[in-house]
Amino acid sequence: MERAGEGLIAWLGRAECGPEALGGKAASLDRLGRLGFRIPPGFCLTTAAFRAQFDAIPQAGDVLARLIKTGDVALGDELSRILAEAPLAEPIAAALGPALVTLDQGARERSGAPARLAVRSSAIGEDSSAASYAGLHETELDRSVDEVPGAVSRCWASLWSRPALAYRVRRGLPLDGAAMAVVVQELVPADAAAVIFTRHPVTGRDDQVVVTAIRGLGEAMVSGTVTPDTYVVDRAGRGIAEFTPGDDAERPLDAAALDALVDLVLDVEARYGAAVDVEAAMSAGTWYLLQARPITTGAGVSA
Repeated sequence: MERAGEGLIAWLGRAECGPEALGGKAASLDRLGRLGFRIPPGFCLTTAAFRAQFDAIPQAGDVLARLIKTGDVALGDELSRILAEAPLAEPIAAALGPALVTLDQGARERSGAPARLAVRSSAIGEDSSAASYAGLHETELDRSVDEVPGAVSRCWASLWSRPALAYRVRRGLPLDGAAMAVVVQELVPADAAAVIFTRHPVTGRDDQVVVTAIRGLGEAMVSGTVTPDTYVVDRAGRGIAEFTPGDDAERPLDAAALDALVDLVLDVEARYGAAVDVEAAMSAGTWYLLQARPITTGAGVSA
């Protein structure tokens, strides 16, 4: 007999389902966890949860049918609003509640404080070699346990935002059949955050590793609102070939942190068997991996 909520929650690092259920971001995190890399504790609300929520809102299906028929992306605004405002269907709420309790208990045992959480979209195909959807879907940071259900709904809603729809149209991806999983993880109290390419993202040189870093959480760097420090590191000798300072007068990385990070991402590359684009956060001298995806073809710039 199927247990209540089965298939709606998958714990990262030991999920019993693949990318079609986890979406790109969660599948990558699950892979990193299985390979033994340090990721923040967390779980994924699967695409089964998304579909259960969608099916519980008949109005959403009606709007989607009109969107597919007419191609009018303005209908995405209506669909986003419907998904963002609807309460979680009972089976989803029943599965989400105990998972959040587990995360909160773990955080309290480690730090003595309630969990602060990151809630991130994980759409089908997101962070893949074919399409990244970078910055198009919702990410919400520093959420309490009680704030997670609303953040999950907003992640689902972002699947139909105008930028996300335009991206799918531009790449010839279908408007129907899209699904969104959602990652819920403990928020790393980051002293520094970094994005690393194991192949130069502009020149395509594979003898150089490019590291960009800022102090604190990395969202300002990813969104482009803060200019990070940029290091071009020689892969073989680990010397710094180029350094371009960012906005902050205080350097986010010292030599030891930079060396440890380059070692870590090159280990990821070796285990993946391909050049990778990695997001990481450092807390109390320890690096956590937040994402790793293959670098797309060409000069190395992710889509």
